Amino acid sequence: MLDFKGALKELYLDAKEKYDIQKAPKLILRQDEDNAEKLFGRTAYYAPDTQTIVLFVTGRHNKDILRSYCHEMIHHIQNERGDHKLGDASSPTYAQDDDHMRKMEMEAYLKGNLLLRDFEDNFKYE
Repeated sequence: MLDFKGALKELYLDAKEKYDIQKAPKLILRQDEDNAEKLFGRTAYYAPDTQTIVLFVTGRHNKDILRSYCHEMIHHIQNERGDHKLGDASSPTYAQDDDHMRKMEMEAYLKGNLLLRDFEDNFKYE
């Protein structure tokens, strides 16, 4: 049976194969009680300059964390394609104000959720 860290590894390998990822992003699992208490606290983010995915894990279901991981993995793929250089993510409302960044978020939500869904379907009956 697959455990959480094994799922992270296998999801990465799946994404690497599907999207030809050239370099694995750094991954940080962050415990943050203050963030977890906020209604709209952070769930994850991708730092393109350091190619780092940060997942906030405190108080979250493992499947939800994996969903965030897949979303941020798509941002890593976008970064490898050079897409992050084409938009401006410096404002809190970048996904509403910048058409290019909006499209990148749409792609991350769609492909990230499908990445997890397709992966999860391999383990539904375990």
